[in-house]
Amino acid sequence: MIRHNAHSGSYACFDADQTTYQWDLEESTFAYLEMKNVLTRQKLDPALKLIPFLDTKTHEESLFSYYNRLCTEIDDNVCYNWLAQAFSGMTLKELKTNVDEMLQSNTGNTKIKTILTTLINNAIIQTEYDAPIPNFYTAQQELYNRLMANGIEVYVITASHEELVRMVLSDPKYGYNVKPENVIGMTTLLKNGTQMTTSRKQVTDNTYDQRQNLNLTFTSYMWSPQTMFAGKYAVILTYISQWKMPVFVAGDTPTSDGYMLFHAYNQQRDTLRLW
Repeated sequence: MIRHNAHSGSYACFDADQTTYQWDLEESTFAYLEMKNVLTRQKLDPALKLIPFLDTKTHEESLFSYYNRLCTEIDDNVCYNWLAQAFSGMTLKELKTNVDEMLQSNTGNTKIKTILTTLINNAIIQTEYDAPIPNFYTAQQELYNRLMANGIEVYVITASHEELVRMVLSDPKYGYNVKPENVIGMTTLLKNGTQMTTSRKQVTDNTYDQRQNLNLTFTSYMWSPQTMFAGKYAVILTYISQWKMPVFVAGDTPTSDGYMLFHAYNQQRDTLRLW
């Protein structure tokens, strides 16, 4: 596949969580930030308090549990957005510092302990839950770099926050070496005083500066299109090409990645799919 498509203007699209690396980077980072009290209920944008918290006299429901209930009690279309929005108020630099710290603490099987709260038959049930810190797939690192070395652009299309995934996959020390502008994910407006922007807008306007953006602050307002379900195919059309489809697509989730796995097909060169 690489030899056939080398230096032809071809490109590949990968999912991030559970495809590019093991586990869910956004969930583990969220649990880590809550454990450190960087993210708290008091700091949460009031607009994100969508349903009542399940508190008892002895236990206050965690934000991680709240996110999980938004998935199970309402819909993934709500909780995917919510998790990206919950970083509101942090600077990109603050998030980068914490995600580096979390990843460096991983010994290969490190987990962040939290508690999930559920309501069953009118009884509040609390269950211990371990959020695993991602492990990097050596074979995927090698594949990314081999593709790029042969002139095949690598794009990452993720349902996690774009800035968070970029902080890992575009940092050379983590071995993937993806171009920062080639990470496409859930995006919220970034704030600098009274000015608003996003990395995606900057890339389109040719004004993108990854280092300078570290001083910007996350807001909770979502950018569109959103990179989940049909949105994964939509961002290929919006940001990569309306006419030329990838020669390689990789993903692990049929419901979320299926749209780009099945519909982003290159009829001229064929598309290899990695499940």
